[in-house]
Amino acid sequence: MYTGASLRAAFRPVLDAFFAATRQLLTRRVPAVRADDFVRQEGIKTLAAARERAYTRGMTRHDRVPDEAAKAFGLAIAAFGPLVVAGLLVPFRDDLAGANIVLVFALVVVLGAAVGTRASGVLAAIIAAMSYDFFFTRPYQSLKIDSSDDIQTTLLLLVIGLAISEIVTYSRRHRVASAQRGDEIARLHRVAELVASDSDADDVVLSVQAELIGLLSLRDCRFETAPFTSELPRLERNGSIAGDHRHWINGEYTLPAQGAELPVLGRGRTFGRLVLVPDLSVGVSIEERMVAVALADQLGAAFAADTSAA
Repeated sequence: MYTGASLRAAFRPVLDAFFAATRQLLTRRVPAVRADDFVRQEGIKTLAAARERAYTRGMTRHDRVPDEAAKAFGLAIAAFGPLVVAGLLVPFRDDLAGANIVLVFALVVVLGAAVGTRASGVLAAIIAAMSYDFFFTRPYQSLKIDSSDDIQTTLLLLVIGLAISEIVTYSRRHRVASAQRGDEIARLHRVAELVASDSDADDVVLSVQAELIGLLSLRDCRFETAPFTSELPRLERNGSIAGDHRHWINGEYTLPAQGAELPVLGRGRTFGRLVLVPDLSVGVSIEERMVAVALADQLGAAFAADTSAA
């Protein structure tokens, strides 16, 4: 028969690993300044220098899935969290109602799914159900269950945990999508302000290049005028791109490995193209590609205005 002291001693390595993972996540260094902050703070006239400093640090992007550290922390919560809860509650299992114990396990599932991914939420649900079975149903320290009520409770805990995992994953995707739409509007607004204020076309070129690098997570973006030295897949006005060998990353296709061209049009004229050099580890949504077309149109409008003034 396990005593409270022996259970705490048995779970000491698990607790140490859990809190070590917590400290590692909380002490990660986070860049203090985003690349977009450089663009806003430095001003358009010094954008070239700001862009060089900012993009060597990498753009901040709203990811649809957590980063690797968050994934690892979520898996740590999923694997060890239910065991920690079981170790803490076993000494009091005769005094606690089964429903209360299930609620505590459900909170662990929520935490695992919120910090990590759907996989960590599913893992937390499975381990929580098994921990409840092993520690809180008779016979104790066995996966056998004597009572039909306990069988129902265990299965209910598993179903609730899986449902929570899906709900948290859907909520994260919706929140990220909403943040991305806000960023896209802000990018368009910044470039439109430049064009409306009759800024120099060179400033607009630098601004559009910077916004495209951030929007599409590009390695580089450059403006070229005809004649072009190479043929590249074209980013069409509806956001589609012809070409093979594109990868599916986090629910979206990457840009073509050889890059893509984005025509710059204004008042029926073609002024050149923007060459997009992709990061093949990042997928780009159709909405982001259509925003890129709109940014190129703003650049085309600036060129057309300069040509008319001349």
